[in-house]
Amino acid sequence: MATSVTTLRNRLLSRARLRHLHVFTQIAELQTVKRAAQAVGISQPSATQSLADLELLLENPLFLRHAQGMALTPAGAALLPLARRMIGLVDETASFACGLLDGAHSLLRVAATSAAVGGPLGRVMPAFAKRYPDVVVELIEADVSRQAILLANAEVDCAICRLPAVLASGWSFRPLWPDRFAIIAGPNHPLAHKRRLTRADLLNAAWLVPPASIAARAAFEHYFSEELGRIELYSIVSASPMLIWRLLAEQPLLTWMPHSVAAHLISARQLLELPWPEKLPFGEIGVLVPEVNRNQALEKFLSFLQPPAASGTPAR
Repeated sequence: MATSVTTLRNRLLSRARLRHLHVFTQIAELQTVKRAAQAVGISQPSATQSLADLELLLENPLFLRHAQGMALTPAGAALLPLARRMIGLVDETASFACGLLDGAHSLLRVAATSAAVGGPLGRVMPAFAKRYPDVVVELIEADVSRQAILLANAEVDCAICRLPAVLASGWSFRPLWPDRFAIIAGPNHPLAHKRRLTRADLLNAAWLVPPASIAARAAFEHYFSEELGRIELYSIVSASPMLIWRLLAEQPLLTWMPHSVAAHLISARQLLELPWPEKLPFGEIGVLVPEVNRNQALEKFLSFLQPPAASGTPAR
């Protein structure tokens, strides 16, 4: 006879432990019990026993064992996102509890793109923390695809991003900061101090380009669509701001990126924006929020970010 949902629920509540789920998610990620045990901080036999206990409770094998490691069964693959959400709730509880000890009263979970974190959001967060010390902010840097998952699973309260191609029902987008593409170089690039650039200068330069999945790559290829075959592309492709900064500092390379991503390094004179006269527009950065059921911490955040109509800058 199949086990009923009620029986299984009661069994999990009485006998399952968070360690079971922690071990399970780590094995799924690392694909070996030994490495998962090290990550969790327990012995390998204990990890093996935890997995066996969970499989017994669920009456389903969660992994296929083979010589190369562990592979999820269909049941394991279905359980994994749920287990990750439960571990995520533990992380949130710990963050919130620590915040309470420090005098905080609410938790705000924000997902943000690297362009936002390295640019306008990074500049305003210290002021928000100063104004609202009772709010603990958990900031998760995530690209658009991961943001969609976090929002769908209610793992964050809002997302700082650009306007999505399709807005999910019940969500709205508020634009906050204008942005544009910029042509960026290191301070020692041969073109760094040239007052007037020509298109030939750009075509004869070596370029560090982002992956095909990044909007900047599509914009770059569109702008140079008739001349792509003439352009030298560097052998490393990356969207990592830290790696890009390092390569531009050490190599005579140009890159094409949102100005917001490079703004803080330009201000610190570690990177340089080339004086290209043509406009290179890009979508605004804004906040993606639920239309209803917003908690008090989120309302404070939205009020703080909402720019006055005249200034176009976040409220202070």
